Amino acid sequence: MREPEDQQDRKSCPISGIESGGPIIGLGILLILFAVIPYSILPGSLPVMIAILLAGFGIFLIWIGIAK
Repeated sequence: MREPEDQQDRKSCPISGIESGGPIIGLGILLILFAVIPYSILPGSLPVMIAILLAGFGIFLIWIGIAK
């Protein structure tokens, strides 16, 4: 059974199913905060590579959300 043409053109968020990029942008901001806040409170509490990974993936998610 095929979906109607107008429903096939719309893309939704892979995580929440919402059509806007809002939820994925929010997740990206949250990941960036998880990378930055530990360094501002307790420097050295989070390994540098983990912080870079979290911040990088957060930036990627924000970019994907804006590109929608």
